[in-house]
Amino acid sequence: MEMPLFRLLCLAATVISLFVIIPTNYLHHRPGEINAALLCFGLSSFWLLRRACRGTHHVKAFFFLLLFLLNLVWFPGGGTSGSVGYFFFCLFLYAPIFFRGRTRWLLLLIAVGDAVLLLAAELQFPGSVVHYGAASDRTADLAVGLVSSALCCSIMLWVLLEQYDREQRRLLALNQELRLTIDDRACVESSMLQNRELLHAVIEGTTDAVFVKNLQGQYLLFNRAAEVITGVSAGMALGNDDSAIFTPEVAQKAMEKDRLILETRETCTHEFHILSPDGEPRVLEAIKGPLQDGKGNVVGVFGVSRDVTERRRMAQELRKLNEELELRVAERTVRLEAAMREQESFSYSVSHDLRGPLRHINSYTAIIEEEFGDELPKEAKQYMDRIRNSSRVMGNLIDDLLELSRIGRSELRMVPVNLSELARGIGDELLESEPARRVELVVEPGLQAHGDRVLLGQLLENLLGNAWKYSRGRDLARIEVGKSSSGERDLFFVRDNGVGFDMTYQDKLFGPFQRLHGSEFEGTGIGLATVKRIVERHGGSVWAQGEIDAGATIYFTLS
Repeated sequence: MEMPLFRLLCLAATVISLFVIIPTNYLHHRPGEINAALLCFGLSSFWLLRRACRGTHHVKAFFFLLLFLLNLVWFPGGGTSGSVGYFFFCLFLYAPIFFRGRTRWLLLLIAVGDAVLLLAAELQFPGSVVHYGAASDRTADLAVGLVSSALCCSIMLWVLLEQYDREQRRLLALNQELRLTIDDRACVESSMLQNRELLHAVIEGTTDAVFVKNLQGQYLLFNRAAEVITGVSAGMALGNDDSAIFTPEVAQKAMEKDRLILETRETCTHEFHILSPDGEPRVLEAIKGPLQDGKGNVVGVFGVSRDVTERRRMAQELRKLNEELELRVAERTVRLEAAMREQESFSYSVSHDLRGPLRHINSYTAIIEEEFGDELPKEAKQYMDRIRNSSRVMGNLIDDLLELSRIGRSELRMVPVNLSELARGIGDELLESEPARRVELVVEPGLQAHGDRVLLGQLLENLLGNAWKYSRGRDLARIEVGKSSSGERDLFFVRDNGVGFDMTYQDKLFGPFQRLHGSEFEGTGIGLATVKRIVERHGGSVWAQGEIDAGATIYFTLS
């Protein structure tokens, strides 16, 4: 503020001295030395103005320049009867505005002292004062001096008051900003206090021991859970190290671990054994790490300890149970292997012992027909045919049972299998077996699976054989092999437009010897049971959907 005001005062001093006071003095025939002094003052003020416009402000020089001018023109300008004294008020106002501290009061004292000295000199030497030639000259000089000094003082006062108003507005804005800052800080402090209380409640409420140590190993924080685990109160722990809480051996290990953490600055987990307040051994699992301040300097160690005694005991019991379970599994595996050997022996016995009587039945019926065929009545021949058919069916049942048992015992050889290729091969064989039938066989290309190729071939043989069998009554049979998405697994299906089945009996569909249709369709009821056994051995599942006289669809998944 002072610098723009200084330039304004220099401009006003130049204009007033050169273009107002000098012409007025000339018109009223004032002494020439006054105008000479004013000319020098005006030119000096103009030079100070130019310097101020370039950034250099000679504030003190202007003060002494004006003071020197007033001393020069005091006596020629009429002394106390002239207008020179008015300009001392400009000096009195100039010093407090442009200077601070001791300089202000020193310059103000110089101005007042100079004015007093001039008054004393005029009283001492009254003849040195140059008086006005006429009263009108004095009046004109007083008017010009009063207006000029009042203008300069008004400029300074106006700028001063303007600065005061601006400063007041700035202070009001700062005050408002300060209030907002104080309110924000109060909110932040309240939030921090709430967070601190919340953190304290969490630390004190947890069942894990929470602690903090300084660089000397002395405890700075020791929560309630730590008191319960160690049996030492926080008052006894705070300010002391581990030797005041644990046995010497445990304390030595804990302090060695703390020194290692301070050296490596890494968080680690370790276990140590202590005695509980009631004397029982306890196992503690501690997580320790370096405590850092806001600048990243390590100032201590923090830690969280948990009593894992029960967990260790349960883990040990679980390990024992697992060992017992493995032993039982081994025993049952031995039993299962023995049972499987017995089953194989039984299967061999069935295959060997039952086939002998069947061969005898077929042989004797053939001998009877050959030797006594002409003597047998027609009804007896029909009975002989039924005997042979029944023995053939029983032979097929024996073969199916043996095949079903072999599926459960055979070792799986898991390889990539192209189901589309297998299905097309089986379908071509079926078409060649009955070329007169009209059958539309649709196999989706690119059906890939991972499993035992032989068993998967047998699975498709059973499914396609059933579809071929139960669609025999259609003028145009349609058999479709495809795939649809079912989560992460592929869902394969075999669909036909045959006679279908009643969904009420779908649970019996995959049971051995369970048939939902009569003797009009050949078979032993073992095919879908074989399909289920194969799918289960591959870790999948199988189910069926159908409707009477509207076809059936068999779905299956593989692992």
